[in-house]
Amino acid sequence: MEKQQQAEERAFQTLFELIRTREIRPGERIYETDLTERFGMSRTPLRTALGRLVAEGVLSKTSGRKGYVLPVLTGEDMREVFFARAALEGMAGLLLAEKRSEAAVAELREIIRRQRELFDTGARKGEYASLNGLFHFALVDHSGNGYLKRAFSPVYWRSIMYTLLYATFYTEVEDVETPHHPRRPSWEQHEEIADALESGDGGRARRIIEAHVLENCEYWKGENAGTKRAATEVV
Repeated sequence: MEKQQQAEERAFQTLFELIRTREIRPGERIYETDLTERFGMSRTPLRTALGRLVAEGVLSKTSGRKGYVLPVLTGEDMREVFFARAALEGMAGLLLAEKRSEAAVAELREIIRRQRELFDTGARKGEYASLNGLFHFALVDHSGNGYLKRAFSPVYWRSIMYTLLYATFYTEVEDVETPHHPRRPSWEQHEEIADALESGDGGRARRIIEAHVLENCEYWKGENAGTKRAATEVV
C-alpha cells in the first residue's frame, strides 16, 4: 500500500512539473495512453493522479469525451480564485495566531529555512514550489478548522496554475534577484507571517496573509507575461 501511494504521489508531482514547464499547456487535451508512452509513467498511479487533479480543479474532464483538459486561464477566474484563497488563508491565520502553537510556528519556520536555501541557489524550482505549497497547507492545517482545510485544497491547486505558468520566477522571463525588482521573494513574506503568528496577533497575521496572496492579482499579466511585468514567484 505504501509503495502504491508513493507511486501515485510521484505521478501527481510529475504531472505538475509537466504543467510548470509548459509541456502541458492551458487548453490542451491530454490522454492517459500518450502520457504513459511519452514519459514512461505507470498507468495505474497515473490514472489516480489524473483523477486527483480533476478533483482539485486543475484538470477538467467532460463526460462522454476522452482525455483531460487543462482549462484556459483568465483574469476574471484568477481574481475569483485568489480572493477565495485569501479569505480562507486569512481566517486560518487568525485562528492559528490565537492558538499560539509553538510547534506549528516551528514547522513553518523550518519550511521557510529550506525555501531560502533553494531560492538563494536559484535551482530546483519545482522543489521550491512544493515547499511553498507545504507552507500554505501547513498554515491551514494547523488552524484546526476542518471546514477550512476541506475548502482550501481545490482553491489552492487552481490558484497555483497562474503562478506556475506565468510567474517570472518559474518562467525565467526576467531576473527576479535584481535589487530593484518590485516584489520580495515569498520566503521573506512567509517570515512576516510566522512572526505575526508567533506574536499571537491574529488580525495582523490575517492582513499579511491576505495581502501576500492577493499580490498575484496585481502582477499577473496572463499570456503577456513574456513581455510585461509579471509575478516574481509562486505564493
